[in-house]
Amino acid sequence: MKKVCFFSCCLGVLSFANSFNTNVYVGATAGKIDKHNYSQFGIGYTANKRFDNNILMGFGNSIYYGEVKSNKSATTVDMDLKVGYEIIQDLRAYAIGSGAVQYYDNSTYTGLGYGASLEYRITPKFAVEGTYKTMNMRKSNHSYDYDSANLAFKVGF
Repeated sequence: MKKVCFFSCCLGVLSFANSFNTNVYVGATAGKIDKHNYSQFGIGYTANKRFDNNILMGFGNSIYYGEVKSNKSATTVDMDLKVGYEIIQDLRAYAIGSGAVQYYDNSTYTGLGYGASLEYRITPKFAVEGTYKTMNMRKSNHSYDYDSANLAFKVGF
């Protein structure tokens, strides 16, 4: 049921995103699960709205995959809510609240967390973004921390 609600919310947010500045991105992430460091790769989508006072609000969805250790991989789908500020022209800083569903070690975990990102817009349609997030993932009586540091290349449309 949680998965259905999560994906319904994602689709609902996407449906009113027409007035937002949207970007598609590919990225590489350094992840950490259960004290195991690993690399993961993924794709995502962000949508932001800039107000007259340089405040930015938006959201992002992504899916990442990586092999944590031999015969154990992780697939993560997350949604971020972002509030930011354009510090100087083309340099933006964001605070992030995040929710995720992660398939790891033949089980599905859900979690909430927070993070921050810094984005530099090279052109109006191309940007580079660095992000750090930490989440506590849970299933029944087992939980673990999931940390990620991401570098993404964004293309706008």
